[in-house]
Amino acid sequence: MLETFSADSQRLPTDALTTASVQLGPVALGVMPLLTFASAVLVIVGLNQLFYRTSLGRAFRATSDDAVTASLMGIRPASIFATATGVALVIVTIAALYLGLRANFDPNIGPARLIYAFEAVIIGGLGSLWGTLVGGIIIGVAQTVGAAVNPEWQILSGHIAFLIVLLIRPRGLFPRAHD
Repeated sequence: MLETFSADSQRLPTDALTTASVQLGPVALGVMPLLTFASAVLVIVGLNQLFYRTSLGRAFRATSDDAVTASLMGIRPASIFATATGVALVIVTIAALYLGLRANFDPNIGPARLIYAFEAVIIGGLGSLWGTLVGGIIIGVAQTVGAAVNPEWQILSGHIAFLIVLLIRPRGLFPRAHD
């Protein structure tokens, strides 16, 4: 892959999509951030429907709680794990497309992006899809405000927001997992 694509920073071409905006009164909102947010909401709604309204979702939850007991109930854990991996890969592909359109990426960017995802999940609360979205928004807003104050503070601001939420609500804002 390095031989074919190189280790140079890349970005997917977007033409005018990343600079287009919609005027809502005195505020101009970027089209790309709106598309990203709308897609995130649609993915979360879809996952909620899948997890809580289908037999496949019931099988996902049962297998994640106790694979042995689920197998005694006729669920094939290997099949459920494979299906869950497929669903996860579809969601990761959607996220990667938006990341590739909005930001530069290279073969070594994974760990740097992973810390933000971890922080968003912890801020939102383990097991809460909507909480993860809120956590991502909090980190994004904190980084934007930090960058507006001083560009060197962008990443630090997100981490500080994470620590503040962790100090105030150690289980996150909307925890679903129980002890």
